[in-house]
Amino acid sequence: MFMQKKGISLQNYTLRYLLVALLPVIAIWAGLFYAVITEEVYDNIDDGLKNSKLLIIRETYAHPELLNAPEYGINQYKIEPLPKGSYDFSDKFISTFEFMEYDDDDEPVRLLQTVFNDAQGNPHRLTIRASLIEEDELLEDLLLALIGLYIMLVMSIAILNRVVLKRAWKPFYGLLEKLRLYKPGKGQVFENPDSKVAEFKTLANELREMLQRNEATFESQKQFIENASHELQTPLAISLNKLELFAENNTLPEEQMAELGKISDTLHRLVRLNKSLLMLSKIDNHQYDETEEVNITILTSQLLEDFEPLAEHRNIKISMVVQGNIAYKINKGLAVALLSNLIKNAIIHNYEGGTISINSSKGLFTIENTGSTKTLYKEMIFKRFYREGSNEQSTGLGLALVKSIADSNHITLGYSFNGNHIFSLAFPENNSDS
Repeated sequence: MFMQKKGISLQNYTLRYLLVALLPVIAIWAGLFYAVITEEVYDNIDDGLKNSKLLIIRETYAHPELLNAPEYGINQYKIEPLPKGSYDFSDKFISTFEFMEYDDDDEPVRLLQTVFNDAQGNPHRLTIRASLIEEDELLEDLLLALIGLYIMLVMSIAILNRVVLKRAWKPFYGLLEKLRLYKPGKGQVFENPDSKVAEFKTLANELREMLQRNEATFESQKQFIENASHELQTPLAISLNKLELFAENNTLPEEQMAELGKISDTLHRLVRLNKSLLMLSKIDNHQYDETEEVNITILTSQLLEDFEPLAEHRNIKISMVVQGNIAYKINKGLAVALLSNLIKNAIIHNYEGGTISINSSKGLFTIENTGSTKTLYKEMIFKRFYREGSNEQSTGLGLALVKSIADSNHITLGYSFNGNHIFSLAFPENNSDS
């Protein structure tokens, strides 16, 4: 079947919004978790530094010689004497980088700086250093683990939700498939798909009832159209027969015979109009489901033989160039109506002594005819009952019928004007499933 362009599926649409909501939420929580762990690590280091500060200050009171420690030693602290004055005795924590001989590189350290007075009341600055190499590596590993966890969590949620959503939406897609395959007038029974979801059950019940009403309406409309067409066709045929018998069996003045001829033409036009309306209605109601592969090129050649007398009567020359055959899967009756109306339109709306050129190539069929020297209104020519000019032989339904047949069979109908009128039929390359 000729497929329309697909949009995003409901399952993927739902999953996309779910992921859009989850990605920032998980990222925020992962960031908060990392911040809390980082704060806890630094808090533990700072507690150790504060404990070392108390121990060092206490030891300086007992051993004043410890105050002479201007450089970091094995105990990782230094004490610098300060001049007398007013100082801030609070603790200050600094994260920085310092050169480490072992790693021969700058490594992260945590410093505690404070001011204290010795036993004699002299101020000193105490700086205690703690390496953050292990803690930094721990935080780096934690960050990488969180990133990995974040990716795996999002992927797992996406996969699990896809599986869950696919299972949950399965009845819904079952309903869609049944609707896609449903064709009115076939007497198909619409069975509800098995589902435990209340909304899907309600939807299935409403669809079943709606399609039952649609089926009943379709049958009623179909019957009405067929009956109306039959009831119209019969009196028209009888009237035409009686009119022909009356004209044959009576000698009438020339003026009256001309009037009878006009009446006969009108009745013939009503017959054609009735047939066209019936065909349009059947096309709209998809009553031409039986299809077969039709060779459009060969069928055109056969139809040209039927139209040859009409073309000769108007001294119209028809030529056909075959650059490639067109084989298309379509109802044979609709194919005949499609091509017949295009050929007839080219003859009727032509002038005496005009020309018609037909070209058949791979996937494209064109019919070009002389006629009116002005372009037709593209927006109107395919409308029902629209007639260009005052041609009494036209019902105003020929091109509308062509348009309806083309659309129902996924054929692109076009019109252009280059001094001549050109109608084109573009056939899809592959319609084996149509």
